[in-house]
Amino acid sequence: MPHSYTISKAKLFLLLALTSLLPSCKTCCDSPPTIEEAYNIPKGVKESLAYEYMIHEVEGIVFNMLNSLHERDQGEIETHADYNIFAGRGECATQQLDTDLNLLVLNYSDGCTDDFQKFRSGSIEISYTDPLDQIGNTLQVTLDNYRFSGLGLEGQIRIENISQTTSTDAKSYSIGFTNLELSINGEFSLHTGNRIVEYVKEDGGQYETTTLEYRTANNIEFEISGGQVFSFETASTNINNFDCWLNQQFLPKRGNFLLKSPNQDIEIDYDTGLCDYSLTIQVGNEEPKAFDLAVIL
Repeated sequence: MPHSYTISKAKLFLLLALTSLLPSCKTCCDSPPTIEEAYNIPKGVKESLAYEYMIHEVEGIVFNMLNSLHERDQGEIETHADYNIFAGRGECATQQLDTDLNLLVLNYSDGCTDDFQKFRSGSIEISYTDPLDQIGNTLQVTLDNYRFSGLGLEGQIRIENISQTTSTDAKSYSIGFTNLELSINGEFSLHTGNRIVEYVKEDGGQYETTTLEYRTANNIEFEISGGQVFSFETASTNINNFDCWLNQQFLPKRGNFLLKSPNQDIEIDYDTGLCDYSLTIQVGNEEPKAFDLAVIL
């Protein structure tokens, strides 16, 4: 009898000890909230916004390199005749140019910090058909583990110069891709579709006097982890602001797009009038609410 009592008491002590540990264990093991949970935004929003941010950033790097190739072929006298509106992007990479193969490789390796103190890593390979980037020039851009501001982009992008004139200050491009992989803090999505870019630069002798209209339109479908598919299209042409570029802000300043899923339609509106990452999200007929993409950059 005394022996049986001793065992029961030990079991009771052990049970009480384990019970006291349960709350602290639950607290320590809870997963942190997702971006969607923390900021009360629907699924698909952060992927569509991060795509816009990253594809625009890559465009800027490519157009910067095309401008540099044009200057190289024009000679030193013409090199600074016009301000390069895309200057400063991606300049911490080592550059390998093969003019026989029309191939330029930007290698950020394990990482470097650019002129604006932004960290980049991976590589970007650009093949082109015309170093002067005249009408019909076709580029194949290969992104290998490219990362910028904590986001990643990997895959191939095809860019074609579809301009109607030969002016270097007014150009149009068609951009297409299939299964372009975007990563956000370990979450992956695959993007397929096309995009149109048009820009007109005026009074471009120096950045203080340069004005620019940079217009974009998207027609994209993407799939997030778990297999859910979304599409988004530009309801009205989005316009980027040159002053915002100088502050390293690469989302449109004016415009919006419509994000669609089988369950609901979501309108994303950039038109805050500010050079930042703030915007508004409206789900169906609900009241619009604010969101700041900076939380994932």
